[in-house]
Amino acid sequence: MGMDEEQNESNDKKERRAQKREDRDRELTKAARIRTVLHMLPWMVLVLVLTLVGFGSWKFYRAINLVSDSLGQDLSREFADQGQEHMKEGERAGEPYNSNPPTSGPHWPDPLKDGIYNTEKPDEGAIHALEHGRIWISYKSSIPQSTKEAIERLAGSQVRMVVTVRNANETDIAVAAWRHLDGLNVNPDGSFDEQRVLDFIKRYRDTAPEKGVPAMMGKTY
Repeated sequence: MGMDEEQNESNDKKERRAQKREDRDRELTKAARIRTVLHMLPWMVLVLVLTLVGFGSWKFYRAINLVSDSLGQDLSREFADQGQEHMKEGERAGEPYNSNPPTSGPHWPDPLKDGIYNTEKPDEGAIHALEHGRIWISYKSSIPQSTKEAIERLAGSQVRMVVTVRNANETDIAVAAWRHLDGLNVNPDGSFDEQRVLDFIKRYRDTAPEKGVPAMMGKTY
């Protein structure tokens, strides 16, 4: 082998060794990047989750504020919570309720089922419906027929509603939720403030201790 050939072979070996070093360095760098990413991955996931949760919370509270801003003045009253005790069906509470109609307190085991009724229903069943996040509209039987029909139309456009006759009311119409009550009287022409009732529904529907109970639950009594 001549000197030129030996020199060429030596150069080739050097180039191959250099190439191997470059390949090895590249693999080591790649492995180091992968380890870094794997090490950072849990933190990246945590940051992403916190970001999504924070954004979702912001959207939720923003939506609540937008709804609240769009509602009229709240003229309802808030009452102390008289508890969620169950009584046997047919029993009556030992102490008087703190609102008329009642908005919390002892009640029967089965809630009054969602619906529009043109008769009186037991308070003890209606209270249980309120506990499940329902809105209970009750009215005196003496109000005009046109007013009754307007109440039924309004309630029929909503969900989680109970409508009954209740002659013991202090006002012509009472709108109740858990611990909240608004009372309205009918105008001489038979009209009433329907927007005020709708605002009450938006504010207080499904704000009770056991909200979200399916509509098929309950009894008609």
